[in-house]
Amino acid sequence: MSEQTNPAADQYSGVVIEDLHKSFGDNEVLKGISITVNPGEVVCLIGASGSGKSTLLRCVNRLEDPDSGQVDVGDFDATDVDVNLDAMRRRIGMVFQQFNLFPHLSVLENCTITPRRVLRQSRQQAEAEAKHQLKLVGLEELADRRPAQLSGGQQQRVAIARALTMKPELMLFDEPTSALDPETVGDVLSIMRDLAEAGMTMLVVTHEMGFAREVADRVVFLDGGVVVEEGPAAELIGDPQKPRTQDFLRRVLNPLSS
Repeated sequence: MSEQTNPAADQYSGVVIEDLHKSFGDNEVLKGISITVNPGEVVCLIGASGSGKSTLLRCVNRLEDPDSGQVDVGDFDATDVDVNLDAMRRRIGMVFQQFNLFPHLSVLENCTITPRRVLRQSRQQAEAEAKHQLKLVGLEELADRRPAQLSGGQQQRVAIARALTMKPELMLFDEPTSALDPETVGDVLSIMRDLAEAGMTMLVVTHEMGFAREVADRVVFLDGGVVVEEGPAAELIGDPQKPRTQDFLRRVLNPLSS
């Protein structure tokens, strides 16, 4: 997938999250999160279930409305009530745990519907770009199949290709391998690795510590809605400084000894 490039990377100004708070009823999920993602940087969010990782990601794309704080995505203030969400989201690709493909559409149609409706591309233009992205994820031969005819790993690769047809400047991944069989995880991680090498700005919620150590520029450990520790990937995973981070990584990396 070495052909994949990020043409907007030079002017993209990253993501800045400042003092972000979010509650669901009496449950305060985010308790003043501040994180910066620089242009071309890969930042992985790690932590136990319920630590706020996915909620944080959804606030960046305004799929959830924060209670307070600020999120700047490039030159958009995502927390401004008057922000043009459609324009902002055109710059962001998001891949979820579940694949969210339209079951009644073919792979090719799943990848062309948004460029045609949102970017007003012609069918020919949208299909050409979709076929290019499907080729990069190794699925060009399956363009006419329906999602139900694909494995979970193949469906997730289609979801990534679909996101890339919009030429995003930022990719958000919410545990993209958590619903996959172990044998198919590597295919998806390989595509994400290629995107990182091509300079795509990425904010990734993941439980794949090997991927985080190898690909991420920085890792942020969240626990109980706060940032406990962050730092270069190899340092944080290999030599965490905070006791809570040490305990979490010991359990994740050596589950039989916990």
